[in-house]
Amino acid sequence: MTKRIVVIDDEAAVCDLIGKVLIRAGHEVLIAHSGEAGLALLAAHEVHCLVVDKLLPQMGGLEVVAEVRRRWPSIAIVLVTAHPEPFNLEAARPEVVLAKPFKNLAAVADAVHEALETHASASNTKSPLTNLKERVAAVVAEMTPGRRKRE
Repeated sequence: MTKRIVVIDDEAAVCDLIGKVLIRAGHEVLIAHSGEAGLALLAAHEVHCLVVDKLLPQMGGLEVVAEVRRRWPSIAIVLVTAHPEPFNLEAARPEVVLAKPFKNLAAVADAVHEALETHASASNTKSPLTNLKERVAAVVAEMTPGRRKRE
């Protein structure tokens, strides 16, 4: 199934390479060279996956990821980095971190596939907190006086 993927990297050659790999894998690809331009694409299109470089000018990749998580939590994320030193991913929570230079071109398509699969399975599993909220809402609805009068 074709997925729409946004690729954000300030290096045109990297965008072209990732784009070609993902198009060959059967995906539709939109490209941006800045975090701000990438967010504009996400706002304008239904997107399934974001591939974003960690180091971008102005708005960095981790800032982009945090904004995407806030505004579009249904989008799977691959964070690309040439600097795999430890950094805090707590707020970002990408499904996959992909190191560049890439081991091979298949690694790019594999990372996107893994991100989509991981995100889909995580979305299908409700957290215990979500289940608790649903149960509390059901109990409150049962106890609401207006509800009993209508029945």
